[in-house]
Amino acid sequence: MANEDKRATLLARLQTAIELEWSTIPPYMVAILSMKVTDNREAANLIRGVMMEEMLHLALVANVLNAVGGTVHIGADNLPTYPLRLFKDRDVTVNLAPFSAANVATFMKIEEPETSVGAFYRSIVALLEELDAAGGLFTGDPARQLYEDYYWGAGNQIIPVKDLDSARQALAVVIDKGEGAGSHPPFTPDEPLRMAHYYRFAEIHYQRQYLPSDDPAKPPTGPALPVDYSQVHPIKVNPRASDYAPGSKLARLNDAFNSRYTMMLRQLAQALTGTPKALYTAIMNGMHGSTSTALDMMTTPIAGDPEGRTGCPTFDWLDKASTGS
Repeated sequence: MANEDKRATLLARLQTAIELEWSTIPPYMVAILSMKVTDNREAANLIRGVMMEEMLHLALVANVLNAVGGTVHIGADNLPTYPLRLFKDRDVTVNLAPFSAANVATFMKIEEPETSVGAFYRSIVALLEELDAAGGLFTGDPARQLYEDYYWGAGNQIIPVKDLDSARQALAVVIDKGEGAGSHPPFTPDEPLRMAHYYRFAEIHYQRQYLPSDDPAKPPTGPALPVDYSQVHPIKVNPRASDYAPGSKLARLNDAFNSRYTMMLRQLAQALTGTPKALYTAIMNGMHGSTSTALDMMTTPIAGDPEGRTGCPTFDWLDKASTGS
């Protein structure tokens, strides 16, 4: 394969990696918000920590893509929709669904260590090494790089990428925390959130915390982690906008959520393609600002629903023009 073709493959794989990290954020967010205010606080914090790190991972991959002269694409045409089959070679279907034992088990499958996704990321590193040896790889505009000042809320910091070493460092964070993690949880007693994602979900699954001495191939043996799967809102799984009657409260709330979600994605795209400071706005106004609307939907019954379910945002791309506003 010629270097030009290898570079095209590298750019395509980095874009795929961005879409992979992006697609996990809505399911994690829905699971968190579906919880009622109960003793599930510890579980909610664990999932929230993973969700924020997925945003960090997206930013790190974007830094690598920008450093090698690529352009991040986030738009209506590559918006993740659910149910979503996340991996071609594994039977993992991801849903917008309430917090449950089954959903936590799915999250564990997403983040399972030493999977093909880990191999996928390592193939990106190998391509970077091969193309860098040929020279002229890291030609991207440094002004597109995200720095730690633009992000917070995760156990690691954004790493600006300018060469092979910094690209390796950025991708190592993604690999070590996510699906490429090794077989042992990298954590210490005073920094439990430094565990790879799989082990945080395993703590919820087993309802017990890991001790540093625990064998990661076995269930954790530490203090109990209380979980109550009954204390969740009965939201509709994988909702569609058509589930909400035109003009109804849920339809209006869903449009409001999707308008803000779309705005967040536009701001995220701006942040990753030349306006780094827009990342702060995207997270504060988009992600955090949409929480109250989502919660309002999850406590509002769907009119005439025989199962008594409540609403849930559909995470659609919604331009203002399409809402009639």
